[in-house]
Amino acid sequence: MPPVVELTAVSRTYGEVTALAGADLTVQRGELLAIVGPSGSGKSTLLNIMGTLGRPTSGTVRIDGHDIGELSDRELSALRAGTIGFVFQAFHLAPGVPAVDSVADGLLYSGRPLRERRSLAEAALHRVGLGHRLHNEPHQLSGGEKQRVAIARAVLGDPPLLLADEPTGALDSRSGAVVMELLHELHAAGTTVVVITHDRDIAASLPREVRIKDGRVEHDSGAPAAPVRDEVVV
Repeated sequence: MPPVVELTAVSRTYGEVTALAGADLTVQRGELLAIVGPSGSGKSTLLNIMGTLGRPTSGTVRIDGHDIGELSDRELSALRAGTIGFVFQAFHLAPGVPAVDSVADGLLYSGRPLRERRSLAEAALHRVGLGHRLHNEPHQLSGGEKQRVAIARAVLGDPPLLLADEPTGALDSRSGAVVMELLHELHAAGTTVVVITHDRDIAASLPREVRIKDGRVEHDSGAPAAPVRDEVVV
């Protein structure tokens, strides 16, 4: 099977500003990795391109084997809906909406009936340890619980790729640890998880670390080593 993400010489410019400069990145199925870098390093732009929320200025982006440059906007939306789950630092939970309905809304445009959407949402909330919070509204949930609701919504359709953008950024250390443990559990169950973060400790704790600086991949612990050439003795 093809890699779930494959970026080749990807650049993205905004006027005279270069946000990404010739980035190469391949993410195999089943990986758990961190993309780390300071503010302005280009990691958010990289996230948007990996998530098909934006197109590169140059270079090739393949998601789940599909070259996004060859897809129409409608085809791109369908690929995104079926392949990628998103988790952001902000929870994006509507006030007054119970957790089960916030999660079920992730399938709002799927054409499935409300009863089925709610049933799947309940299963997703049980999966993230919130089976006892189905009918709680956002103001009745802790920060960590809100993030777990957001993760349940992201994995509702069982996408092969989960992009988590600063998932612990708005949480205290204890809640952040619970969320990271959940991401590890999802990875163990087969989901490819990419964590975008500025936290070097989180990045160092994951099996693979990709560092971004000035729009370039500065370091990739998962990149293949350069071949060793035999020296010719004259």
